[in-house]
Parts: sequence; structure tokens; C-alpha cells
Amino acid sequence: MDKKNELLLRVYIVLLMFILFALVIAIKIININVIEGDKWRAKAEQNLKWIPVNATRGDIYTEDGKLLSTSTTFFDVYMDLVSPKSEVFNKEIDSLSFYLAKYTDVKRSSAQWKQLLVKERQAGKSWNKPGARYFGIAKNLNFFQLQKFRQFPLFKRGQYSGGFIVKDKTVRTKPYGSLAERTIGEDRENASKIGIEGYFDKQLTGITEQKLMKQIGPGIWIPVYDPMDYTPHKGANLITTLDVGIQDIVNSELLSAVKKHHASAGTAVVMEVATGKIKAISNFKLNSNGSYAELYNHAIGERSEPGSTFKLASVMAMLEAGYVNPQTEVDLEGGVKKFSDLWMHDSERHGLRTVSLKTAFAKSSNVGIAKLADQFFNRTNETRSQYIGLLTQFGLDEATGVEIIGEKAPFIKHPNDKNWYGTTIPWMSHGYELELTPLQILNLYNTVANDGKMMKPYLVSEIYEEDGNSMKFEPKVLKEKIASDYTISVVQDFLEEVVRTGTAKSLKSDFFDFAGKTGTARVDYANKNSGEAKKYNGSFVGYFPAENPKYSCIVVIFEPKEDGFYGGTVAGPVFKEIAEQLYATKKDLIHPMNKNEKPELANFQKPNYSTGFSEDLEVVLDYVGLKHEKSDYPWAIIAPGDESLKMNARKIKKAIVPSVEGMGLRDATFILENLGLKVTSDGYGKVIAQSIKPGEKITNQTIEIRLN
Repeated sequence: MDKKNELLLRVYIVLLMFILFALVIAIKIININVIEGDKWRAKAEQNLKWIPVNATRGDIYTEDGKLLSTSTTFFDVYMDLVSPKSEVFNKEIDSLSFYLAKYTDVKRSSAQWKQLLVKERQAGKSWNKPGARYFGIAKNLNFFQLQKFRQFPLFKRGQYSGGFIVKDKTVRTKPYGSLAERTIGEDRENASKIGIEGYFDKQLTGITEQKLMKQIGPGIWIPVYDPMDYTPHKGANLITTLDVGIQDIVNSELLSAVKKHHASAGTAVVMEVATGKIKAISNFKLNSNGSYAELYNHAIGERSEPGSTFKLASVMAMLEAGYVNPQTEVDLEGGVKKFSDLWMHDSERHGLRTVSLKTAFAKSSNVGIAKLADQFFNRTNETRSQYIGLLTQFGLDEATGVEIIGEKAPFIKHPNDKNWYGTTIPWMSHGYELELTPLQILNLYNTVANDGKMMKPYLVSEIYEEDGNSMKFEPKVLKEKIASDYTISVVQDFLEEVVRTGTAKSLKSDFFDFAGKTGTARVDYANKNSGEAKKYNGSFVGYFPAENPKYSCIVVIFEPKEDGFYGGTVAGPVFKEIAEQLYATKKDLIHPMNKNEKPELANFQKPNYSTGFSEDLEVVLDYVGLKHEKSDYPWAIIAPGDESLKMNARKIKKAIVPSVEGMGLRDATFILENLGLKVTSDGYGKVIAQSIKPGEKITNQTIEIRLN
């Protein structure tokens, strides 16, 4: 009985101790959560915080699906050397060090890796060294490399058991490099976004979420959870109106021109006449180091005096007001005339006197256009306002609204302005005392090509999200008719006359007719007595083909210093090259061989060898009526068959120099440059030899191709 009581007493004592212990814990919990709650919560908030995590930015594509801008995710790997248990760390550190020596870019042996990691772990444990809990292992890993690191010893145990920490980062890349770089724009963290990236930033960015981070040392924050557990929504994708093929042609020709003429800058734009779709924008500016790069979008943001390309608007105004017709005569006075106290000169002392308005326009006579504008529009304040009102009717007083931040609004004077002078009308009539951007000038010419219907220039045709939602942008009409059919018809003929007999006659194409206007604007005439060399901007703007316009185009070369400065000399050849290359490569243009009757092919011999772009070869073979077996591969070789020609696949391997023999210069250059080779050429026709043998490894060499 005594033993039983003694046992019960012990049980009661133990139970009482548990009750007292529980009461102490309960009191402590109440004290921490209620009485001292604010204090401890404040401390916790100092070591934990939610940070915003942007979704993966949407992609930007060309109209035919080529990728222009995308987000690539890279990963940095860190290690919390303190968190693994000692027995696990000691057991697996040798194996981990072996893999780190093999798969990281750091030149350390496995023994050196082990020594370093052990040392840092000890420092973190004994000295509370913060860096040991966030020790850098590898940077800029792609997804597949990261998956490999996840399988390393220790690391495969995760963040808390193995100390494996991953920090992801997104880098915006452009697969086509500098092609349309300024138009595509930049996604910059600490600066204003530009181009399409800037204008559509909200749509591309997507939904921002939150990630919980903890502080393990001064200024060192790591994710509480594995970042791979986060799957934030992706931003919307954009489909632009740009065409990589056209953009490549425009880039190449413009860059050659600014280099040739040592210009300060240059810009070129190609637009689809019927829709206003911008198919290419290229800009180059001279760097401080003497090279050219896309540093500024001159086509959109560079507002300047256009010079003679503005004569189109002045002639349209006179025609629309009923003051003139194509046969209206004007005395050019040999190319020199004084208006009030200012002398005006034509580009040369041509000696011409009385000519028709059509001839004055084709010869780009400043005096001729200015005299007529002065005669009809500079008589009273009412006629001056009439001139400005007609420019407004033509849509020249407003920005185009293209989807890029930074488009400059036009500057056009009004008769009541303080800086309006008696000479303003004659000077405005040939492109001075007013300012427009190249795109705004192009839109006027595009409208004339489109029979007077003004379209809004645009760069994005669709925004779509990965859940299937999309928003499409159709062509938008800004003005159904900017002028009468008569006015439009007359100036269309005038623009063709410029190329037939006027200032652009040297630019005539052997393959098709085009229409346009040369422009040469002096940019430093305010300092004409300074003694410095004169500075000019040379331009050409027009459309092609003249009889059925498909594309309009403007080229401006800013301040050329070598080999001429007139628009017909520096900008016109660029326009012609762009037009002819598009005419040769675009199926939506009338091919020159289709303009005439088919040739007689009675004695025609089958070609025994030719190679090139499959679609081009098919066009020719279909036209001449030769039976052929089509190829599903982009590049093909024509080979004789029993009853028809065969188009065998010409396969191109990425890292190996291909054979381009039998190809034309365009196809050969396209293939070789896209493989990373620099190309030089000699001769015309088809490739008959190449300096690097097919099959050799590509290592950024320069290859010379010889044509027959």
C-alpha cells in the first residue's frame, strides 16, 4: 500500500510539473504574440520581405513569324554552405567538388574546390560570415545547364538540406542583332523604354507577382522558396508589320550609302501603299569612334526642313485651289530671283526662262515653284491662310500616330505668327521655314500613290496572349481623300516625269517605272557667311511600280561630306537599289518578265545545273513551262530528269562551310552571312569558285566568292 501511494505521488508530481511547464509555455506564447507581438513582428519583417517578380516579357515577331525580340532566362547558382548537416556535407563534398571542377568555367581542380568550400563553411559556422550562406558557384547558366547542376551531389538535396540556391534573371535578346534595332526598341530597367518595346510596354510586361525573400546577411537576400516553383504569367506577344527580308535590304543599302558619303546619319523607310504597314525602318548615326550604329530613330524623331520634296505639297495646293494646271507657264529667270530682300537660287544656273509648271517641277526649280506660290498665295492674309489650310487638308499639320514614343509633331507656320515674314510663302513652298519628319513626308507621297487616300502608318498588326486572347490592328484610314482626283492624277504624272526627264532621270530602272522626287535642303543657311563648309541633307522619296504602286519609300542622308550632296546623288541610288531588289524578290510585285509576251522556247535546252532558293527557281520554271518536281526544302539544285527537271534538296549545315557554286550572288551571300562568314565577291552571274572549301569548320572567316 505504501508503494502504491508512493507511485501515485510521483505521478502527481510529474503531472504537476507538466502542467506548470505548459502554463509557462502558454504565458510565453501570449507574451510574444500579444504583449510583445509588435516588437517581434517588426523584427521578422526586417528579415523577410516580398519583392515584385515580373512575368517573362512577351516576344516580338515579324509579320511572317520571324523572332525579332525575346526574353532569355539565365540562372546564377549559389550555395548555403552552413545549412547541410555535417555528416551529409562531409560525405558528399568530394563528389560535388569533382563535378564543379568539370562543369564550371572557373579554373579550379576538385581539390581546390573542396578546400575552398570547406574553408568557407567553417568561416560561416564559427565567425558567422554571411557570405558562406550565399557563396557564388556559377553564373549565367541556361535551363539545361541548370538541370545538370540540380543533379550534382549535395545540390540534389535542395535548398535546405543541400544548400542549393538558384537566382534567375531575364535578358532581352534580338536574334537579328542590330536589324531595326531602334524601331524594336529597348527594355531598360533604369531608363525610359524606347521603340515598340516602350510603346507596348504594358502589354509585353504581363502580370507582376510577388516572391518571398529572406535576409541572411547585410544586403544579402535569398528566395525562401525555389524560384523554379514560380510560374508567373507571360506577357503578351506582338506581331509587327516588319519584313526581315526588306529590312535586311534597306539596312545594307543605307549603311553602304552613309559610309560612302561620310554622312553624319541616314534613315530609310519602306511602307505598303494600300495599308500603311511599315515594312522596314533603318537608321544609322555616326559614332564618336567613327563607326555607324542605330543610335536614334531619325525617321520618327528627326524633324527638319525637308527641302524640295515639299514642292509636291505646294504644287498640290495650287492645283487644288484652281490657280494652275500642268501647262501653266512660269519664268525661271535663269535660276535666280530676289524676293523682297532675299535672293533665291536654283541648284544650278541652268539659264532656263519660260517653262511649264510640269517642267519646273521635274527640274526641281526653287524659283519656278516659289514664284507661282508667291503670286497666288502671298497676296493677302486670306490667301496666305488658304495655303496653310490646304496643307492642313493634306494632313501635314499632324503627327502620323505611329506606335513609337517620341514622334515629333510637324512645325508649320501660320500668318499670325510673330516669325511670319513677307518671304515666308516663297520659302515654305520649296521646303524651308517648316519642319517635318521623314515618315510624315513619306506619308504624303504614300497617299498620292494610294490615289489620295491617307492611311495611318503602323508597326504592330496583332497582340496575342498565350491563353488565346488577341487583339488585331487593321489598316486605318486617316483621310478618305486629301485632294481631288484631278489634283492627284496630275501630281502622279509630275512625279513620274521627275524620273523620266527631271532631276532623277539618271536613276531610271531598266525593269520597271517608279515615281518620286529629289530633295536637297541646306541645313546651315542661317550661318552662310561663317566661312565653314556648307551642310546639306539629301533625300529621295517616291513609290514603285509607278503604274500599280505597291511600296513607298523615303531615303534621307544627313550631312554627306564625300561624293556629292544632292538628293539625286546620295539618296536616289539607295531608293533605286531598294526598289530593284524588292522587285526581283517579292512575288506581290509584277515581275519584269511578265510584262512582255513569253519568249519562243522551241529550241530551248534544259538547264543541266543550277542552284538557288526553291521558290525563285519554281517561278522561273513555271513561267517558261518546263515540267519539274518541286522541292520541300528551301534551297534546291536543278538536275535533269527523264521526263522533267528535278529539284533536289540542297541542305545547309550550320557549322560547316557549304558549297555555293551555281548560286547567284544574292542567295550565296544570304546563306554564307547567316552562317557567320564575312563575304567578298568578284564578278557577275553565278558562283564558279569559293576561297574556302566546302566542309571546313566555320570560325568567323572571310570567304571570297568568284562569279562568272
